[in-house]
Amino acid sequence: MKITGYLSEFSLGEIFRFLEQGQKTGCLSIKPVEMAGMMPLIPQMQEYYIFFRLGQIVAATTTLDHQGLQRLIEQRGWLRPTTIQRLLPFCSLTGSLGLCLKTQGALEPEQLRLLFKQQVLTPIPHLFSLNEGWFKFDANHPLPFGEMTGLSASPMEISLAGLRLLRDWTALMDKLPLPSSTIASTIEGQPPYRLNHHEWQVWEYANGTKTLQEISEALNLPILEVQKICFRLIVVGIAEEIAGIAASAASPREPELIETTEISSSFLEGIFTFLKTKTHPQSV
Repeated sequence: MKITGYLSEFSLGEIFRFLEQGQKTGCLSIKPVEMAGMMPLIPQMQEYYIFFRLGQIVAATTTLDHQGLQRLIEQRGWLRPTTIQRLLPFCSLTGSLGLCLKTQGALEPEQLRLLFKQQVLTPIPHLFSLNEGWFKFDANHPLPFGEMTGLSASPMEISLAGLRLLRDWTALMDKLPLPSSTIASTIEGQPPYRLNHHEWQVWEYANGTKTLQEISEALNLPILEVQKICFRLIVVGIAEEIAGIAASAASPREPELIETTEISSSFLEGIFTFLKTKTHPQSV
């Protein structure tokens, strides 16, 4: 099964939710379209590969040579290439390199968490800045043993945590909800994700009655901070922006992602305590 399309038609948040809710396993490729001012955000990145197992992200890389995780370990000075090569014969081909090295006593759990953060949590938020890009999800792509730390996390939690850590929002400014808009909850009950204090405060206004500007004044938060929080809530699918009457003149509903053999684009901070990490049973 393959799904293809363009980020101008389906947002990365929508794609992540589709893969997580469908408990998909495979490889999601993201290829930016070269546009002025876009590529410097992700230097020298031609294509990005995010690997899913049962809807959870288990690895991410910019190459398919299965050497990315080893390079990160070497760059940090934790293990030499020769040491890793000596330990590889003791690793299961269906497990994960990170967990294997931990089992052999070569890496500590905290080191695996740092590697997972560098590999997955740090770069993914920048992908939300892409206005133009092509994506493909291939359910037949094998999971990359050599790129996996043995940790995994929900795509939505990775997005939420990563966007909290994002410092430069320049490329996302035109995607933030307007101060004159309101936000409304898209779910029943409480959010399924752990929100921080300010996110909870804004979430309590997610009933479509107050504008973001009014929320900003009520909470005594800068309007830009409220916009960023609302953007995060929208990305993870628990809220939606409702534009003012003048601006909301019935825009057509976007098509939903459709699962077929292959579809065209037209159809279509103590951070580690936050991540719900787990090791894979077959890696033990």
